[in-house]
Amino acid sequence: MRTPSLLLLLCLICPLVWGDARSAGTLSEILSRSQLMCASAMLYFNPAERRPDPRGLSATYEHLNLMETYWVQLGQPEAFAQPLRAIKAVFDTLDHLPAAERERYPELIQQLLDHQQQLHQAVSVVYAGAKPDPAAAELQVQSQALAALLLDYQIRLYPLPRKSGLTLTPERARDLDQAIVRRFETLLARHVDQAELLTKIRASYLFVRPLLQQAANGRIAGSGGAEFYLNRASVDLDELAAALLPRAP
Repeated sequence: MRTPSLLLLLCLICPLVWGDARSAGTLSEILSRSQLMCASAMLYFNPAERRPDPRGLSATYEHLNLMETYWVQLGQPEAFAQPLRAIKAVFDTLDHLPAAERERYPELIQQLLDHQQQLHQAVSVVYAGAKPDPAAAELQVQSQALAALLLDYQIRLYPLPRKSGLTLTPERARDLDQAIVRRFETLLARHVDQAELLTKIRASYLFVRPLLQQAANGRIAGSGGAEFYLNRASVDLDELAAALLPRAP
């Protein structure tokens, strides 16, 4: 189906998400959370980790549960239902898989990423026609950008059977990084009353930035390290954006 036709179809299926700044924010959070969920899942369900950090599992649960909550808040659009159900099914399999079968993790994570891409595409089409609140929009975009770079980083570290089409090109990663740095400057200038929080979020990004840049250029050392900082940074940006939205009547 061509994009214009899909856009029209989604408009008919999802009437609650059009022209509503709060719904636009919810769509943006699904875009960010779906990427953060996969990043956390790769951190926890790693066949090389004999004692994985339980925070990775908790974060995966949180992101997935919130995605489902947001889907309900949007009126349970059918366009999102199939990939969301598929994500939940794969996660349930991962969560109940005995540790002795950890060699199956990469194959299941591959499926999780494929379904996440389907969900991301469906939500992106609707989000493109939504009307976000101007004050919150750049915060939401920044959250999505941080989540995208984190997911790219975790994919590069993870022993996937197939990575083709899942990682950013070095040029795209560089452009996204530069846009993030510029956007932090804009956000700090526009949200002076939130300068302390935004400065902290920016510091988290700058701290892990060398790791992200090395990974994007094929020079990977260590076993992670960015997830803790960027997960929290993306969530903080979304929470700040939500606080700026007008209250629902």
